[in-house]
Amino acid sequence: MSSRLIRLYLLIFSSAWLSSPVSAVESATAVRLIYQEYEQGVEPYQVSYTISGEHMRIDDATDQSGFIVFDSKEQKIFSVSHFDKSILVMANSAPTQLSAEFKIDIEYKQIEDAPKIAGRSVYNFRVKAVTDTSSERCMDIQLVPGLLPQAVAILQSFQRVVSAQQVTNLGKTPEELRTPCYLVDQVYNTGEYYNKGLPIQEWHSNGRIRRLLNFEKTEVDTTIFNLPADYRQFSLQ
Repeated sequence: MSSRLIRLYLLIFSSAWLSSPVSAVESATAVRLIYQEYEQGVEPYQVSYTISGEHMRIDDATDQSGFIVFDSKEQKIFSVSHFDKSILVMANSAPTQLSAEFKIDIEYKQIEDAPKIAGRSVYNFRVKAVTDTSSERCMDIQLVPGLLPQAVAILQSFQRVVSAQQVTNLGKTPEELRTPCYLVDQVYNTGEYYNKGLPIQEWHSNGRIRRLLNFEKTEVDTTIFNLPADYRQFSLQ
């Protein structure tokens, strides 16, 4: 599995069982999103998100050692590694609200001078952690309301599962690292901004940046969402 994808999405895991793969060999209409990803100390790279029906597949364009499949109906993430022929399985858990001694401030406004995308205006969704003595920007998400709503719903569902895993394993993170922005952006980030639209550019407090390069509707073979039947399945909890 691509180490970059693991760092981005699969930092912490929980136990689950393998869901049924997509069955029949057939084509289906899909939406493919291509994002350019930036991380500190890493060369920029492209990640594709292929979404059809209740499934999403994530691929690192420069690393063919594995891929990720998300089943939104089962609320499970599958990280496939060709290197050791394994599938790491993660399931959703009950949502937990952030209880903290700081305020979360959300600013949402139209970017007046931004060019329209597919005839739609661009908005900025900014999240800040505010204490009695400071105000820290935790994330800036530029997004387009009403663009590809079905894909947006799948992306948000995926983010909720990722957040659930982070919350479950928060106890493993040293107290001194649990800064307000770490909690808001890296742990309890359930993708509330997806309620506003499709992100076209993201900035996160850990230095991660993501920019949408292209999106298109296409036909795909549904077997791309299948999981290798002979790979070992496991979880880390």
